[in-house]
Amino acid sequence: MQLQKKLGLGFIFFGVAIILGMYFVADGGAFLFSALIGLMAIFFGAFQLMLTADLATKPAAKSKPKKARK
Repeated sequence: MQLQKKLGLGFIFFGVAIILGMYFVADGGAFLFSALIGLMAIFFGAFQLMLTADLATKPAAKSKPKKARK
């Protein structure tokens, strides 16, 4: 598994853990702030996964041989 894919999944799990953890620990404004940070982590993780998927689907570019000058 690529580092970028591991990073994306890690951020998604981290965001979910923040949201669930702060739901039970924090009150009102603190939970709202923590939930926003958790959502930012989830979106960042999803963005990393999209980049990984985009890189995997691109074919490798073939280099054209340069013409020799005479």
